[in-house]
Amino acid sequence: MAMEITPHLAGFVRGPGLYRMNADVYHADCAPEPSLSSSIAKVLLEQSPEHAALAHPRLRAEKPEERDATRPQEIGTVAHKLILGQGAEVVPIDFDDYKKADAKTGRADAYKAGRCPILMPDLVVAERIADRVLGRLPLIPGCEGFVTAPAEVVAVVQDRSGAWLRIMMDRVEIHATHAIIWDVKTSSQPAAPQGLGRRVEQMSMEVQAALYTRVLATLLPHLSGRIRFRWIFVEADEPNGLCVAEADGTGLEIGARKVSAAIHLWNRCRTADEWPGYPAQIIRCGFPEWAASRWVEREQTDPRLEGVSYDVAQSPFRPLDMGDAA
Repeated sequence: MAMEITPHLAGFVRGPGLYRMNADVYHADCAPEPSLSSSIAKVLLEQSPEHAALAHPRLRAEKPEERDATRPQEIGTVAHKLILGQGAEVVPIDFDDYKKADAKTGRADAYKAGRCPILMPDLVVAERIADRVLGRLPLIPGCEGFVTAPAEVVAVVQDRSGAWLRIMMDRVEIHATHAIIWDVKTSSQPAAPQGLGRRVEQMSMEVQAALYTRVLATLLPHLSGRIRFRWIFVEADEPNGLCVAEADGTGLEIGARKVSAAIHLWNRCRTADEWPGYPAQIIRCGFPEWAASRWVEREQTDPRLEGVSYDVAQSPFRPLDMGDAA
């Protein structure tokens, strides 16, 4: 099923729709009003509205100082661009590292021009990652459509709550009966299936999946309930293993609930124009139950702790004679 994707060069879009634009235009917030993205939603939920306002490009007073990308980050960025065939121009830096002045200058000039610099040895690594991903993906059942799906598609909608939402999909397949949103995650972390559930939870990836699904369903209501979100987890180190995954029912439900909570907080702060920080009161921090259970288990199994008395009145090492204490 063909879909209309409108090119957008700069500034704000006029209304809801699917767009193609440079990443810097998207990240500057291209919506008609300040909008909620998945990254800002995570900050709202995991930190505070004050942190979210500071991170938002249209709410903060001034742009924060940017840190230089690391070499692994540059490899990931270029591999991502090569996998998608979309994104900023790659600028090879013909040096082995960034120690020399010419290498530093070339890198700085590339970033200033909105391009992606990368050292020549790192470019070889990025190309290897991309080649292996593009070679292996079509062999996985259900992934045949990835390589031909439109890349870096932006969706902007006004949610039923009134909030403006925006997403940038790495690739998206839109069919008459269903849609698939693809998201590529290149990292030094293992892509082994048994560890992905914990990784999704630790990085709040379920929020991204739920928000992206909600936005596309708002834009294409006839596909509501038939939109799949898939991660492609890729290892940056050889042999560059990859694993394609979807969130299970629990992850999807929790993600949807978190997104609803983030939109509620967003609307409340926007309406009041107040972005509070952490509670201005003394709180009691809860000790994790798993940590308490682990210690109790050690008390019962560690022979070095045999005979320990946890009653200070009975301990032979008490600091004073409890019987004489006034």
